[in-house]
Amino acid sequence: KKRLDMAGPLMISLFRTLYKTVLNDMAAYFRKCISSKREFKLPLALRPHKITNGFRYSIGTGNWGDAKKAKQSRSGVSRVLNRFTYVSTISHLRRCNAPTGREGKFTKPRQLHNTHWGYICPAETPEGQACGLMKNLALMSYVSVSIPSDILNEFINSCGICQNINETPFDNIVKFTKVFVNGNLTCITDRPLDLIKSIREIKGNSLPADIGIVNDILVNEVRFYSDSGRMCRPLFVVEDQHLVLTSDTLSKLKLEIAQEANQSLWEALVLERYIEYIDAEEEESTMICISPDELYESRLYNLRKLEGLRPRRKRRSVHERLINLPTYPNKWTHCEIHPSMILGVSASLIPFSDHNQSPRNTYQSAMSKQAMGIYATNFRLRMDVLANLLYYPQKPLVTTKVMEYLQFRELPAGINVIVAIMCYGGYNQEDSLIINQSSVDRGLFRSFSYRRYLDQEKKVGVLNMEDITKPNPYTTLGLKRGNYEKLDDDGIVPCGVRVCGNDILIGKVSTLSPEDELLGQRKESHVYRDVSTPLRSTEHGIVDQVIVTTNQDGAKLVKVGVRNTRIPEIGDKFASRHGQKGTIGINYRQEDMPFTADGITPDIIINPHAIPSRMTIGHLIECLMGKLSVFSGSEGDVTAFSEVTVESISRKLGSFGFHRRGLEVMYNGHTGRKLAAQIFIGPTYYQRLKHMVQDKIHSRGRGPVNILTRQPVEGRSREGGLRF
Repeated sequence: KKRLDMAGPLMISLFRTLYKTVLNDMAAYFRKCISSKREFKLPLALRPHKITNGFRYSIGTGNWGDAKKAKQSRSGVSRVLNRFTYVSTISHLRRCNAPTGREGKFTKPRQLHNTHWGYICPAETPEGQACGLMKNLALMSYVSVSIPSDILNEFINSCGICQNINETPFDNIVKFTKVFVNGNLTCITDRPLDLIKSIREIKGNSLPADIGIVNDILVNEVRFYSDSGRMCRPLFVVEDQHLVLTSDTLSKLKLEIAQEANQSLWEALVLERYIEYIDAEEEESTMICISPDELYESRLYNLRKLEGLRPRRKRRSVHERLINLPTYPNKWTHCEIHPSMILGVSASLIPFSDHNQSPRNTYQSAMSKQAMGIYATNFRLRMDVLANLLYYPQKPLVTTKVMEYLQFRELPAGINVIVAIMCYGGYNQEDSLIINQSSVDRGLFRSFSYRRYLDQEKKVGVLNMEDITKPNPYTTLGLKRGNYEKLDDDGIVPCGVRVCGNDILIGKVSTLSPEDELLGQRKESHVYRDVSTPLRSTEHGIVDQVIVTTNQDGAKLVKVGVRNTRIPEIGDKFASRHGQKGTIGINYRQEDMPFTADGITPDIIINPHAIPSRMTIGHLIECLMGKLSVFSGSEGDVTAFSEVTVESISRKLGSFGFHRRGLEVMYNGHTGRKLAAQIFIGPTYYQRLKHMVQDKIHSRGRGPVNILTRQPVEGRSREGGLRF
């Protein structure tokens, strides 16, 4: 029921603060002038750059408020948009952050609440510090935009149902229903239901669709809300136990829209009141049915009851009995669009998420943001600080309906690999994987890693303090120990050149002032000091693209992008879509891998011990469904809470002549002998995560030391020592 602060209200509050400081400065200047009897000069009084600089500071640092009071202001309000994969970008745009402190031991604010249903994703939240405080909006969740209370008051008064509170005798006020607009008592009425009905009819037409209407019978009040930041969600409207939207009306609407083409189908559905936006407070006074099927059953049950017949209960399968207990009230007001809409962006991509233990869905929601794929269609033109791209991403065999709308099929982040669940030589213990080296040689999970290096000339007024050029050893002091030979005459490395650790990418010199001695190192010939940009010592690659332009001050700016191919190696991290993460333990060539009677060898072998304690049954059903999809030639649609059962998949798989539970007879790759047990094998969608050994491996013999303490410096990037 809390309000969210969106970009608009946040910018308003920031502008208000900055504007006040400008006015205070102006007043102080006028007082000064009056006391010293000087004349006013408007350019000196008005300082608009304070507002500009204030906005720049707040958006740049994320500290929302005055720069002088940084301790009191909120931190982390603005952030750099996450561009690792397309899913992580969308997910980042739907994130909301609770302002509660991260330190307290109080757990209540972190827990999922009943009122979060349909508004906030139950699975997607970080582990550790911010767990439960950093939330993500559910898929159909929408945040309201405010309209002035006066407009709503006007509509309420024009209905002719309400009376002014000042004109009513005090004794009568108690009997009447009070009408509140955004918490203010505006009028009273003796026909609250008529008032609500008349406002509902113009909601989405003359009034916005997100207006909240609460009929609180207990305290005899009607409350209307039109303020910003309320979370709303759409629901089908139910009247007389029937959905108002029928297939006939939907077809008619589609035809009308095809002819007019001035509005979308969704807008038409909201306008005609087939779908209504409900906020968390209004939800308290509604009866929401979980699906149209349940609505139909409930209607049938109540009809038979009315006719005096014994209500006939439908025979329910084991699967249906597990999902819900039948309840048959006869006062439904709304119906859910689909139960899977309670999930957020990341959790919607998990197949069979309703068959997993809940923390596993939380782990996967975090990992899907670290999976490599295609993060944007214009990646060739972008210059991101860090980017990873998979060579051959595939759309999943086992999909969810939501993937269509999140563009996951167009911009996927993973590959369908053949996975066997077995012990084989012991190199897949403790969440390791055995990977097929021959598959890797053919390009499995190969990726590009891009890194951007940026440098610009510094100007003081009109003078150039720095110059991008190839440094001359005779006139330049303090050259780095890297290779300057790869630079062109303009001081920039050209495209297509192979570079390795400490090679100079952008040559730059700064002018020395005559009084700089620099600890006696300076000779008479030294005019410049070297401030070039080298490649990171731990990296290598090929120069992908070079951009030369100017910054806002008109100084020269250079960006160099370096590209590097990453081939999966021992220690790289992979994960399925069910929180089953692991690192490569060993690479076996195809001839050493186990094989089935059909000659199929797995790409990845995971350990059976990863399954029982984690209870990721979704992983197993995905494998089974993937196998069926391959042989039936269709994508398996397994949106959460759908009617697909293991039994139905098994039956279809059996009809293709396979073992109903996906087991296969396999042979040992080393000896060629038949394995004693049958092996569960099939295609599963796996993701390559951004954690790679090449970015983390670190060792040091001799190296730089701290001048003061003479101890080795700290950190991998500075070739520091290792403490243990």
